[in-house]
Amino acid sequence: MGKTALIVDDSRTARVVLQKMLETHDLLVDTAGSAESALAYLGENRPDIIFMDHEMPGMDGFEAVSAIKKNPATATIPIMMYTAQEGELYVGQARALGAVGVLPKEVEPVELSKVLESLRVIGEDAERREHYKAIEEESVSGEYPSLAKFDQDLGALIQELFDQQRSILRRDLQDSQAKIVARVADEIKLPEADESNVKARWFERHRAAFSQVALGLVAVFGVVFAWLYWQTEQSRRDLQQQIDTLQQALDQLDYETEDLLEFQQQSVNFQQSLDSTRRAALSSIEWAANQKSQYRFDELPLGDIRLSVISELANQLATLDYSGLVGIETHVGNFCMSASVAEGYALAAADLPALQCDQIGFAPNEAYEMGLRQSVAFANYIDLADERDGGKIRYEIMSQGNSSPLLDYPATAEGVSAAVWNEIAASNNRVEITLYPDEE
Repeated sequence: MGKTALIVDDSRTARVVLQKMLETHDLLVDTAGSAESALAYLGENRPDIIFMDHEMPGMDGFEAVSAIKKNPATATIPIMMYTAQEGELYVGQARALGAVGVLPKEVEPVELSKVLESLRVIGEDAERREHYKAIEEESVSGEYPSLAKFDQDLGALIQELFDQQRSILRRDLQDSQAKIVARVADEIKLPEADESNVKARWFERHRAAFSQVALGLVAVFGVVFAWLYWQTEQSRRDLQQQIDTLQQALDQLDYETEDLLEFQQQSVNFQQSLDSTRRAALSSIEWAANQKSQYRFDELPLGDIRLSVISELANQLATLDYSGLVGIETHVGNFCMSASVAEGYALAAADLPALQCDQIGFAPNEAYEMGLRQSVAFANYIDLADERDGGKIRYEIMSQGNSSPLLDYPATAEGVSAAVWNEIAASNNRVEITLYPDEE
Protein backbone atom coordinates (compact mmCIF):
# COMPACT_ATOMS: atom_id res chain seq x y z
CA MET A 1 0.00 0.00 0.00
CA GLY A 2 1.46 3.39 -0.99
CA LYS A 3 2.34 5.99 1.61
CA THR A 4 0.31 9.19 1.95
CA ALA A 5 1.27 12.84 2.39
CA LEU A 6 -1.08 15.65 3.50
CA ILE A 7 -0.50 19.24 2.28
CA VAL A 8 -2.15 21.99 4.36
CA ASP A 9 -2.02 25.37 2.60
CA ASP A 10 -4.57 28.06 1.74
CA SER A 11 -2.74 28.73 -1.57
CA ARG A 12 -3.95 26.41 -4.33
CA THR A 13 -0.81 27.15 -6.39
CA ALA A 14 1.50 26.14 -3.53
CA ARG A 15 -0.49 22.93 -2.99
CA VAL A 16 -0.30 21.98 -6.67
CA VAL A 17 3.47 22.64 -6.91
CA LEU A 18 4.32 20.54 -3.84
CA GLN A 19 1.80 17.82 -4.83
CA LYS A 20 3.50 17.32 -8.22
CA MET A 21 6.92 16.95 -6.58
CA LEU A 22 5.59 14.45 -4.00
CA GLU A 23 3.79 12.38 -6.65
CA THR A 24 7.15 11.76 -8.40
CA HIS A 25 7.98 9.62 -5.33
CA ASP A 26 4.81 7.49 -5.83
CA LEU A 27 3.19 9.11 -2.78
CA LEU A 28 -0.57 9.45 -2.49
CA VAL A 29 -1.17 13.16 -1.85
CA ASP A 30 -4.20 14.67 -0.10
CA THR A 31 -4.66 18.42 0.38
CA ALA A 32 -6.48 20.74 2.78
CA GLY A 33 -7.10 24.46 2.29
CA SER A 34 -7.15 25.31 6.01
CA ALA A 35 -5.99 24.02 9.39
CA GLU A 36 -9.58 23.25 10.39
CA SER A 37 -10.04 21.07 7.28
CA ALA A 38 -6.78 19.28 8.08
CA LEU A 39 -7.91 18.44 11.64
CA ALA A 40 -11.18 17.09 10.28
CA TYR A 41 -9.23 14.99 7.77
CA LEU A 42 -7.00 13.58 10.54
CA GLY A 43 -10.07 12.46 12.40
CA GLU A 44 -10.48 9.65 9.86
CA ASN A 45 -7.06 9.37 8.11
CA ARG A 46 -3.44 8.83 9.13
CA PRO A 47 -0.98 10.21 6.54
CA ASP A 48 2.71 9.30 6.76
CA ILE A 49 3.81 12.95 6.69
CA ILE A 50 2.18 16.41 6.90
CA PHE A 51 3.40 19.59 5.14
CA MET A 52 1.95 22.57 7.05
CA ASP A 53 1.77 26.23 5.89
CA HIS A 54 2.15 28.91 8.58
CA GLU A 55 -0.06 31.87 7.67
CA MET A 56 -3.66 30.77 6.95
CA PRO A 57 -7.08 32.30 7.62
CA GLY A 58 -8.48 31.18 10.95
CA MET A 59 -6.18 28.74 12.76
CA ASP A 60 -2.54 29.27 11.72
CA GLY A 61 0.10 26.59 11.17
CA PHE A 62 1.61 26.72 14.68
CA GLU A 63 -1.81 26.30 16.29
CA ALA A 64 -2.54 23.35 14.01
CA VAL A 65 0.82 21.67 14.85
CA SER A 66 0.12 22.11 18.58
CA ALA A 67 -3.36 20.57 18.21
CA ILE A 68 -2.03 17.58 16.22
CA LYS A 69 0.78 16.86 18.72
CA LYS A 70 -1.58 17.07 21.70
CA ASN A 71 -3.80 14.34 20.19
CA PRO A 72 -2.29 10.89 21.03
CA ALA A 73 -3.82 9.45 17.87
CA THR A 74 -1.90 11.88 15.61
CA ALA A 75 1.10 12.85 17.76
CA THR A 76 3.52 10.49 15.99
CA ILE A 77 2.88 11.86 12.47
CA PRO A 78 5.95 13.88 11.34
CA ILE A 79 5.06 17.49 10.46
CA MET A 80 7.24 19.63 8.17
CA MET A 81 6.49 23.37 8.08
CA TYR A 82 6.15 24.42 4.40
CA THR A 83 6.28 28.21 4.47
CA ALA A 84 8.00 31.40 3.35
CA GLN A 85 8.95 32.11 6.98
CA GLU A 86 12.67 31.73 7.78
CA GLY A 87 15.30 32.41 10.42
CA GLU A 88 16.70 30.45 13.37
CA LEU A 89 14.09 31.86 15.75
CA TYR A 90 11.23 30.62 13.57
CA VAL A 91 12.83 27.18 13.15
CA GLY A 92 13.30 26.94 16.92
CA GLN A 93 9.63 27.83 17.53
CA ALA A 94 8.47 25.25 14.97
CA ARG A 95 10.56 22.47 16.51
CA ALA A 96 9.50 23.42 20.02
CA LEU A 97 5.87 22.82 19.02
CA GLY A 98 6.73 19.42 17.53
CA ALA A 99 7.52 20.10 13.84
CA VAL A 100 10.53 18.17 12.50
CA GLY A 101 11.80 21.08 10.42
CA VAL A 102 11.05 23.91 7.97
CA LEU A 103 11.01 23.77 4.15
CA PRO A 104 10.87 26.93 1.98
CA LYS A 105 8.12 27.37 -0.61
CA GLU A 106 10.82 27.31 -3.33
CA VAL A 107 12.13 23.90 -2.19
CA GLU A 108 14.24 22.03 -4.76
CA PRO A 109 13.23 18.44 -5.71
CA VAL A 110 16.56 17.05 -4.44
CA GLU A 111 16.15 18.74 -1.05
CA LEU A 112 12.61 17.39 -0.76
CA SER A 113 13.89 13.89 -1.62
CA LYS A 114 16.48 14.04 1.16
CA VAL A 115 13.83 15.11 3.67
CA LEU A 116 11.53 12.24 2.69
CA GLU A 117 14.40 9.74 2.91
CA SER A 118 15.54 11.04 6.31
CA LEU A 119 11.97 10.63 7.61
CA ARG A 120 11.82 7.13 6.00
CA VAL A 121 8.81 8.09 3.93
CA ILE A 122 10.57 6.89 0.79
CA GLY A 123 13.49 4.53 0.12
CA GLU A 124 16.72 5.46 -1.63
CA ASP A 125 17.17 3.27 -4.75
CA ALA A 126 19.02 3.62 -8.06
CA GLU A 127 15.94 4.41 -10.10
CA ARG A 128 14.99 7.37 -7.91
CA ARG A 129 18.56 8.72 -7.94
CA GLU A 130 18.53 8.59 -11.74
CA HIS A 131 15.19 10.39 -11.75
CA TYR A 132 16.51 13.32 -9.70
CA LYS A 133 19.69 13.36 -11.70
CA ALA A 134 17.53 13.94 -14.80
CA ILE A 135 15.64 16.72 -13.02
CA GLU A 136 18.87 18.46 -12.08
CA GLU A 137 20.17 18.20 -15.65
CA GLU A 138 16.97 19.76 -17.00
CA SER A 139 17.23 22.67 -14.52
CA VAL A 140 20.68 23.86 -15.79
CA SER A 141 20.36 27.51 -16.86
CA GLY A 142 22.00 30.84 -16.72
CA GLU A 143 24.25 32.81 -18.93
CA TYR A 144 26.77 29.91 -19.31
CA PRO A 145 24.79 26.63 -18.97
CA SER A 146 27.84 24.54 -20.00
CA LEU A 147 29.69 25.61 -16.81
CA ALA A 148 26.71 24.74 -14.61
CA LYS A 149 26.50 21.33 -16.32
CA PHE A 150 30.22 20.74 -15.66
CA ASP A 151 29.68 21.46 -11.93
CA GLN A 152 26.82 18.97 -11.81
CA ASP A 153 28.89 16.30 -13.57
CA LEU A 154 31.70 16.84 -11.04
CA GLY A 155 29.27 16.44 -8.13
CA ALA A 156 27.73 13.32 -9.69
CA LEU A 157 31.15 11.72 -10.20
CA ILE A 158 32.23 12.37 -6.61
CA GLN A 159 28.96 10.99 -5.27
CA GLU A 160 29.28 7.88 -7.43
CA LEU A 161 32.83 7.23 -6.14
CA PHE A 162 31.71 7.57 -2.54
CA ASP A 163 28.78 5.19 -3.15
CA GLN A 164 31.05 2.62 -4.76
CA GLN A 165 33.57 2.66 -1.90
CA ARG A 166 30.81 2.54 0.68
CA SER A 167 29.25 -0.52 -0.99
CA ILE A 168 32.64 -2.31 -1.18
CA LEU A 169 33.41 -1.66 2.49
CA ARG A 170 29.94 -2.76 3.57
CA ARG A 171 30.18 -5.99 1.57
CA ASP A 172 33.68 -6.83 2.87
CA LEU A 173 32.66 -6.15 6.45
CA GLN A 174 29.60 -8.37 6.10
CA ASP A 175 31.70 -11.19 4.60
CA SER A 176 34.28 -10.90 7.42
CA GLN A 177 31.55 -10.98 10.07
CA ALA A 178 29.99 -14.07 8.49
CA LYS A 179 33.33 -15.90 8.46
CA ILE A 180 34.06 -14.98 12.08
CA VAL A 181 30.62 -16.11 13.24
CA ALA A 182 31.00 -19.42 11.40
CA ARG A 183 34.44 -20.00 12.94
CA VAL A 184 33.20 -19.25 16.45
CA ALA A 185 30.24 -21.56 15.96
CA ASP A 186 32.59 -24.40 14.93
CA GLU A 187 34.91 -23.77 17.89
CA ILE A 188 32.25 -23.69 20.61
CA LYS A 189 29.95 -26.43 19.28
CA LEU A 190 29.16 -28.57 22.33
CA PRO A 191 29.11 -32.37 22.27
CA GLU A 192 25.74 -33.86 23.02
CA ALA A 193 25.31 -35.06 26.64
CA ASP A 194 22.35 -35.71 28.76
CA GLU A 195 23.66 -34.76 32.19
CA SER A 196 24.55 -31.20 33.28
CA ASN A 197 27.67 -32.25 35.18
CA VAL A 198 29.11 -33.65 32.01
CA LYS A 199 28.60 -30.26 30.30
CA ALA A 200 30.26 -28.48 33.23
CA ARG A 201 33.30 -30.72 33.09
CA TRP A 202 33.49 -30.21 29.32
CA PHE A 203 33.45 -26.41 29.67
CA GLU A 204 36.09 -26.55 32.37
CA ARG A 205 38.28 -28.74 30.23
CA HIS A 206 38.02 -26.36 27.30
CA ARG A 207 38.36 -23.06 29.23
CA ALA A 208 41.88 -22.50 27.87
CA ALA A 209 40.69 -23.18 24.34
CA PHE A 210 37.92 -20.61 24.76
CA SER A 211 40.49 -18.05 25.92
CA GLN A 212 42.61 -18.73 22.87
CA VAL A 213 39.55 -18.41 20.62
CA ALA A 214 38.67 -15.08 22.27
CA LEU A 215 42.18 -13.79 21.77
CA GLY A 216 42.09 -15.01 18.20
CA LEU A 217 38.81 -13.20 17.61
CA VAL A 218 40.28 -10.00 18.99
CA ALA A 219 43.28 -10.38 16.70
CA VAL A 220 41.05 -11.14 13.71
CA PHE A 221 38.85 -8.11 14.39
CA GLY A 222 41.97 -5.98 14.76
CA VAL A 223 43.31 -7.17 11.41
CA VAL A 224 39.91 -6.69 9.74
CA PHE A 225 39.49 -3.16 11.03
CA ALA A 226 43.09 -2.30 10.15
CA TRP A 227 42.51 -3.60 6.64
CA LEU A 228 39.23 -1.67 6.36
CA TYR A 229 40.95 1.49 7.58
CA TRP A 230 43.71 1.03 5.00
CA GLN A 231 41.14 0.48 2.26
CA THR A 232 39.21 3.56 3.31
CA GLU A 233 42.34 5.71 3.46
CA GLN A 234 43.48 4.43 0.06
CA SER A 235 40.04 5.18 -1.42
CA ARG A 236 40.12 8.65 0.13
CA ARG A 237 43.51 9.39 -1.43
CA ASP A 238 42.38 8.12 -4.83
CA LEU A 239 39.21 10.16 -4.59
CA GLN A 240 41.16 13.27 -3.57
CA GLN A 241 43.46 12.81 -6.55
CA GLN A 242 40.47 12.61 -8.89
CA ILE A 243 38.97 15.71 -7.27
CA ASP A 244 42.25 17.59 -7.74
CA THR A 245 42.36 16.56 -11.40
CA LEU A 246 38.79 17.68 -11.96
CA GLN A 247 39.48 20.95 -10.16
CA GLN A 248 42.44 21.61 -12.45
CA ALA A 249 40.23 20.96 -15.46
CA LEU A 250 37.61 23.31 -14.05
CA ASP A 251 40.23 26.02 -13.42
CA GLN A 252 41.48 25.64 -17.00
CA LEU A 253 37.92 25.89 -18.28
CA ASP A 254 37.39 29.07 -16.24
CA TYR A 255 40.60 30.53 -17.69
CA GLU A 256 39.58 29.71 -21.25
CA THR A 257 36.09 31.08 -20.60
CA GLU A 258 37.56 34.38 -19.38
CA ASP A 259 39.62 34.61 -22.58
CA LEU A 260 36.54 33.89 -24.67
CA LEU A 261 34.49 36.51 -22.84
CA GLU A 262 37.25 39.07 -23.29
CA PHE A 263 37.43 38.30 -27.02
CA GLN A 264 33.66 38.57 -27.33
CA GLN A 265 33.70 41.94 -25.57
CA GLN A 266 36.45 43.17 -27.88
CA SER A 267 34.39 42.02 -30.86
CA VAL A 268 31.34 43.87 -29.56
CA ASN A 269 33.39 47.03 -28.97
CA PHE A 270 34.89 46.81 -32.45
CA GLN A 271 31.47 46.30 -34.05
CA GLN A 272 30.05 49.26 -32.12
CA SER A 273 32.97 51.41 -33.25
CA LEU A 274 32.48 50.23 -36.83
CA ASP A 275 28.75 50.99 -36.71
CA SER A 276 29.43 54.43 -35.26
CA THR A 277 31.98 55.19 -37.99
CA ARG A 278 29.58 54.02 -40.70
CA ARG A 279 26.77 56.18 -39.33
CA ALA A 280 29.10 59.18 -39.27
CA ALA A 281 30.14 58.48 -42.88
CA LEU A 282 26.51 58.25 -44.05
CA SER A 283 25.68 61.46 -42.19
CA SER A 284 28.57 63.24 -43.94
CA ILE A 285 27.52 61.96 -47.38
CA GLU A 286 23.94 63.08 -46.76
CA TRP A 287 25.12 66.52 -45.63
CA ALA A 288 27.31 66.93 -48.74
CA ALA A 289 24.46 65.99 -51.08
CA ASN A 290 22.23 68.66 -49.52
CA GLN A 291 24.78 71.45 -49.99
CA LYS A 292 23.50 71.81 -53.57
CA SER A 293 19.85 71.54 -52.67
CA GLN A 294 18.57 74.78 -54.32
CA TYR A 295 17.54 75.00 -57.97
CA ARG A 296 16.74 78.07 -60.10
CA PHE A 297 13.29 79.47 -60.86
CA ASP A 298 13.47 78.31 -64.48
CA GLU A 299 15.17 74.94 -63.71
CA LEU A 300 13.63 71.46 -63.39
CA PRO A 301 13.80 70.31 -59.73
CA LEU A 302 14.81 66.83 -60.91
CA GLY A 303 16.82 67.67 -64.00
CA ASP A 304 20.32 66.85 -65.19
CA ILE A 305 22.02 68.91 -62.48
CA ARG A 306 20.14 66.93 -59.82
CA LEU A 307 21.05 63.74 -61.68
CA SER A 308 24.76 64.45 -61.24
CA VAL A 309 24.23 64.91 -57.49
CA ILE A 310 22.24 61.66 -57.16
CA SER A 311 24.74 59.74 -59.30
CA GLU A 312 27.70 60.85 -57.18
CA LEU A 313 25.74 60.03 -54.02
CA ALA A 314 25.04 56.50 -55.31
CA ASN A 315 28.76 55.91 -56.01
CA GLN A 316 29.71 56.94 -52.47
CA LEU A 317 26.97 54.75 -50.96
CA ALA A 318 28.16 51.77 -53.01
CA THR A 319 31.66 52.05 -51.49
CA LEU A 320 30.04 51.68 -48.06
CA ASP A 321 27.95 48.70 -49.24
CA TYR A 322 24.85 50.74 -48.39
CA SER A 323 21.48 49.03 -48.48
CA GLY A 324 18.39 51.13 -47.98
CA LEU A 325 16.20 53.96 -49.21
CA VAL A 326 17.21 57.35 -50.66
CA GLY A 327 14.41 59.83 -50.05
CA ILE A 328 14.21 62.71 -52.59
CA GLU A 329 11.85 65.48 -51.40
CA THR A 330 11.15 68.54 -53.62
CA HIS A 331 9.94 71.99 -52.53
CA VAL A 332 8.71 74.88 -54.73
CA GLY A 333 9.26 78.54 -53.82
CA ASN A 334 6.57 81.24 -54.08
CA PHE A 335 8.35 83.68 -56.39
CA CYS A 336 7.26 87.28 -57.16
CA MET A 337 6.51 87.08 -60.94
CA SER A 338 5.55 89.35 -63.81
CA ALA A 339 3.30 88.16 -66.65
CA SER A 340 4.69 88.00 -70.18
CA VAL A 341 2.70 87.19 -73.29
CA ALA A 342 5.65 85.44 -74.92
CA GLU A 343 7.23 83.71 -71.91
CA GLY A 344 4.32 83.30 -69.52
CA TYR A 345 5.55 84.15 -66.04
CA ALA A 346 9.07 85.39 -65.32
CA LEU A 347 10.81 86.78 -62.26
CA ALA A 348 9.79 90.36 -61.55
CA ALA A 349 12.36 93.13 -61.81
CA ALA A 350 14.47 93.41 -58.69
CA ASP A 351 13.45 97.01 -57.92
CA LEU A 352 9.74 96.34 -58.44
CA PRO A 353 7.71 96.57 -55.21
CA ALA A 354 6.32 93.15 -54.30
CA LEU A 355 2.82 94.70 -54.15
CA GLN A 356 3.06 95.30 -57.92
CA CYS A 357 3.94 91.65 -58.82
CA ASP A 358 1.43 90.12 -61.24
CA GLN A 359 1.51 86.86 -59.22
CA ILE A 360 3.25 85.55 -56.11
CA GLY A 361 3.66 81.77 -56.19
CA PHE A 362 1.39 79.11 -57.66
CA ALA A 363 -1.69 77.32 -56.41
CA PRO A 364 -0.89 74.26 -54.19
CA ASN A 365 -1.88 71.70 -56.86
CA GLU A 366 0.26 73.45 -59.47
CA ALA A 367 3.21 73.67 -57.07
CA TYR A 368 2.83 69.94 -56.32
CA GLU A 369 3.00 69.02 -60.02
CA MET A 370 5.96 71.37 -60.57
CA GLY A 371 7.90 69.54 -57.83
CA LEU A 372 7.63 66.24 -59.75
CA ARG A 373 9.05 67.53 -63.04
CA GLN A 374 12.02 65.44 -64.22
CA SER A 375 14.37 65.30 -67.16
CA VAL A 376 14.37 62.18 -69.32
CA ALA A 377 17.88 61.25 -68.15
CA PHE A 378 16.89 61.58 -64.49
CA ALA A 379 13.76 59.46 -64.96
CA ASN A 380 15.75 56.74 -66.76
CA TYR A 381 18.39 56.69 -63.98
CA ILE A 382 15.74 56.12 -61.30
CA ASP A 383 13.91 53.46 -63.39
CA LEU A 384 17.11 51.43 -63.88
CA ALA A 385 18.14 51.54 -60.20
CA ASP A 386 17.14 47.91 -59.50
CA GLU A 387 19.16 46.57 -62.45
CA ARG A 388 22.15 48.80 -61.65
CA ASP A 389 22.39 48.24 -57.85
CA GLY A 390 20.66 44.90 -57.51
CA GLY A 391 17.85 46.51 -55.54
CA LYS A 392 20.13 47.50 -52.66
CA ILE A 393 19.70 51.25 -53.24
CA ARG A 394 16.07 52.28 -53.69
CA TYR A 395 14.68 55.76 -54.47
CA GLU A 396 11.46 57.44 -53.40
CA ILE A 397 10.44 60.83 -54.86
CA MET A 398 7.92 62.99 -53.01
CA SER A 399 6.77 66.53 -53.80
CA GLN A 400 5.87 68.85 -50.95
CA GLY A 401 4.88 71.64 -53.37
CA ASN A 402 4.95 75.02 -51.61
CA SER A 403 3.51 73.67 -48.31
CA SER A 404 6.76 73.51 -46.27
CA PRO A 405 8.93 76.61 -46.80
CA LEU A 406 12.37 76.55 -45.21
CA LEU A 407 12.24 80.32 -44.60
CA ASP A 408 9.04 82.20 -43.77
CA TYR A 409 7.85 84.86 -46.20
CA PRO A 410 7.02 88.42 -45.01
CA ALA A 411 3.58 88.70 -43.47
CA THR A 412 2.70 91.40 -46.05
CA ALA A 413 4.24 92.47 -49.35
CA GLU A 414 3.95 96.16 -48.42
CA GLY A 415 7.34 97.84 -48.30
CA VAL A 416 9.12 94.73 -49.65
CA SER A 417 10.91 94.72 -53.00
CA ALA A 418 10.69 91.86 -55.48
CA ALA A 419 14.43 91.19 -54.96
CA VAL A 420 14.02 90.64 -51.21
CA TRP A 421 10.92 88.49 -51.73
CA ASN A 422 12.54 86.32 -54.40
CA GLU A 423 15.69 85.82 -52.32
CA ILE A 424 13.49 84.08 -49.72
CA ALA A 425 11.65 82.13 -52.44
CA ALA A 426 15.00 80.95 -53.89
CA SER A 427 15.94 79.44 -50.49
CA ASN A 428 12.59 77.61 -50.41
CA ASN A 429 13.02 76.34 -53.98
CA ARG A 430 15.03 73.23 -53.03
CA VAL A 431 15.49 69.42 -53.15
CA GLU A 432 16.26 67.65 -49.87
CA ILE A 433 17.89 64.17 -49.75
CA THR A 434 17.52 61.84 -46.75
CA LEU A 435 19.10 58.40 -46.22
CA TYR A 436 17.13 55.57 -44.58
CA PRO A 437 19.45 52.52 -44.08
CA ASP A 438 17.84 49.08 -43.80
CA GLU A 439 17.69 47.61 -40.31
CA GLU A 440 20.34 44.89 -39.82
